[in-house]
Amino acid sequence: MNYASLVSQIQDFCESSETNFVAEIPNFVQLAENQIYNAVQLPALRKNQTGTVTASNPYLTLPTDWLATYSLAVQTGSPASYSFLLDKDVNYIREAFPAPTSTGVPTHYAIFDSNTVILVLLPDQHRHSG
Repeated sequence: MNYASLVSQIQDFCESSETNFVAEIPNFVQLAENQIYNAVQLPALRKNQTGTVTASNPYLTLPTDWLATYSLAVQTGSPASYSFLLDKDVNYIREAFPAPTSTGVPTHYAIFDSNTVILVLLPDQHRHSG
């Protein structure tokens, strides 16, 4: 199938050849490609990142080229062992841990904003990898 036949099939399926609809088909195709690209987790698209958390600081800066988190772990001990964190929503973090004061190996994380992850428990000094 080529692009022209895809456009034709979309028009046939939606039973519309209205000008504004047809003009939006390239956007529709691009959005579908992006969603498929993000949903299919190809090993070649994965990137591992190691960083350092700051003791008693619940925030961890994301890499500048971050797109999505596959997993997040805290590395502890020697020899190194990994503790994988549970992915939660910021609202859950705020309600379940309203005044975080306990330190230790973090157990949960949430994407706080486009540059930051929030961790629970407050980290003592550990490295993370994602």
